Amino acid sequence: MKRIICLYFVIFMTMTLGLSQTSSKKNLSKLGETWSKQKATTWYSAQTWFSGCNFQPSSAINQIEMWQSETFDAPTIDKELGWAEELGFTTMRVFLSSVVWKNDAEGFKKRMNQFLEISSKHNIRPMFVFFDDCWNPESSYGKQPDSKPGIHNSGWVQDPSVSLRADTTKLFPVLEKYVKDILTTFKDDKRILLWDLYNEPGNGNHGVSSLSLLKNVFKWAREVNPSQPVSSGIWYFGCNELNVFQVENSDIITYHNYSGVKDHQTEINYLKMFNRPMICTEYMARKHDSKFENIMPMLKRNHVGAINWGFVSGKTNTIFAWDEPMPNVKEPKLWFHDIFRQDHTPFDQNEINIIKNINGKNQGIKLIKNADFKGIKDGKEVLLYTLKNNSGMVAQITNFGGRVVALWTPDRNGKFADIVTGYNHFSDYEKSNEVFFGALIGRYGNRIAKGKFTLDGKPYQLPINNGKNTLHGGPNGFHNVVWNARQFKNENDEDALELKYLSPDGEEGFPGNLSITVVYTLTNQNELKIEYSATTDKPTVINLTHHSFFNLHGFSDGVAQTINTHILQINGSTYTQTDDGLIPTGKIDSVRGTPLDFTTPTAIGKRVNEPFQALISAKGYDHNWILNKKKGEMTEVALIYEPSNGRQMRVITDQPALQFYGGNFFEGKDIGKYGEVYNYRTSFALEVQHYPDSPNHTNFPSTVLNPGENYNHICVYKFDVVK
Repeated sequence: MKRIICLYFVIFMTMTLGLSQTSSKKNLSKLGETWSKQKATTWYSAQTWFSGCNFQPSSAINQIEMWQSETFDAPTIDKELGWAEELGFTTMRVFLSSVVWKNDAEGFKKRMNQFLEISSKHNIRPMFVFFDDCWNPESSYGKQPDSKPGIHNSGWVQDPSVSLRADTTKLFPVLEKYVKDILTTFKDDKRILLWDLYNEPGNGNHGVSSLSLLKNVFKWAREVNPSQPVSSGIWYFGCNELNVFQVENSDIITYHNYSGVKDHQTEINYLKMFNRPMICTEYMARKHDSKFENIMPMLKRNHVGAINWGFVSGKTNTIFAWDEPMPNVKEPKLWFHDIFRQDHTPFDQNEINIIKNINGKNQGIKLIKNADFKGIKDGKEVLLYTLKNNSGMVAQITNFGGRVVALWTPDRNGKFADIVTGYNHFSDYEKSNEVFFGALIGRYGNRIAKGKFTLDGKPYQLPINNGKNTLHGGPNGFHNVVWNARQFKNENDEDALELKYLSPDGEEGFPGNLSITVVYTLTNQNELKIEYSATTDKPTVINLTHHSFFNLHGFSDGVAQTINTHILQINGSTYTQTDDGLIPTGKIDSVRGTPLDFTTPTAIGKRVNEPFQALISAKGYDHNWILNKKKGEMTEVALIYEPSNGRQMRVITDQPALQFYGGNFFEGKDIGKYGEVYNYRTSFALEVQHYPDSPNHTNFPSTVLNPGENYNHICVYKFDVVK
């Protein structure tokens, strides 16, 4: 429980060396069948993100008092796990007791089952801890000591008692029966998340002497072979033999860290080298800057489970610090651990909001109702589909134009906001002055000069809808059709939406029957992934893209703020020069020394009004950057974030170019989902694509698709946060 801060680099170099040496000795420390890394990763990916706390009901001073029949307090457990459910917690780390089992094995197992029934009622899957080297060295069955005022964990006991460890020939057979009895009884119980076999081995001045029990408890567990993973958490790197054994024999890496963000992130980075899923099974000591507001979001960003120490202030006295006894103080000004008082009032309401937001319980997400979005267009039914991921992100997409209608992402405090333009009703899209909000674009994204091109010697004329030119496939392009839709779960159990459309030969002047499939996936890595594929029966030109308008401030509060404060970086050193109608001249220009140079992160508004001809012609940014990447290679090509809230979006693609548009033509005539007015420069688009007007420029990469060929294109918008 008490964290000793170490120099991580030295520690992990030592630890890595130890692992290497151990492996060279034919893995003598490995016992039984540790899960493969693939099995561990598959198991972890199938779970929702874990958050919870180390749970001890407020009425119990230690493990014995929690579990023995006279003091097992089911009503308090039920009440307090209900509070945990309200916060969105999904797991609890709970210490068992060999003392209770030794005195009442069958009753103990019945109470464990009762605890699991209560937990399941509140959608919580606990992990159970067998042994513990922390705090008081001796324990006994029956009435437990009274809590000492102001003393952290004054009644917590080690398990097994120190006096029993002198004779392991007597002790270990008893402990083996205990472990195997519990594991055999619950080895296939889906209500249990994980078995934490030994808490902080080596603590309490035991050091390497704990290795024998550590090895044996893993041996006993592997002999039972529970369906749940087993682990023992890294907590102190001063004893290399313990650390090596724990890492090599744990299915899932668990660890403790009560440090601030920098040191905690450092530990995560090093533990990642073992390529196993991770759960932090102890954190949150406010005095040490380990807090919900800074550590919990960091853990979620790293896909590391978050289990803090303490929940309801009670007999354990863990609102007091390890090393600061306060016997004359009822409640310290700054709590060390714990979240609630026993009357359910929180230590800090802001913490409650943060926890709920991160866990998706208080996001303020205002889902558009499917019933409000239904309609009929061209004889086809318009529908709305909702995709969610394990981190609480939500995307709502309609089959009318394949539009992303809403996209909810968190900021650095876990607060969610809808970051795309759009409307609450299908009919509003038909009436909108901005016809491309959130839509799939085709057959040809961007502009074609005068709507004309020649293919295989035959001229084609497209409808004009942008000055003298054709924009985004014409007035009845793919943004204006109803796609056939199928929502499904992919192989990673992620929400996905497949959209299909057959564009007939001659539609909007384009040749060939073009069969298109687009798959949207909201991944558990906080990505909106868009995969395009198409085939044709005649030579044609194709340049598909996506046209969501974003604002990382979010629109959910009914205000559309400027995007000029966003910081943008584009991995592109050149751009296609355009005329006053934004049609490429065919010349490629360098961005160096111009307001179009975003090769280093720069605020959008910093240079947007400079007297630069390309900006004057477009009334701001509306240009095509040529990306610094190899043909067909998936590359991160842009990064944009909002400093005030930390929301960040990365753009990853296999396409050769990126159109950045800064909302220069918004006129405040459109009112969005929450009453916000879409004014000048309140949204941006980052559209991955081929070059504009490519069919009319032989020096541009070809956009011709022939029969027998497959068009494929991937765009990923990946969301995270920065401090």
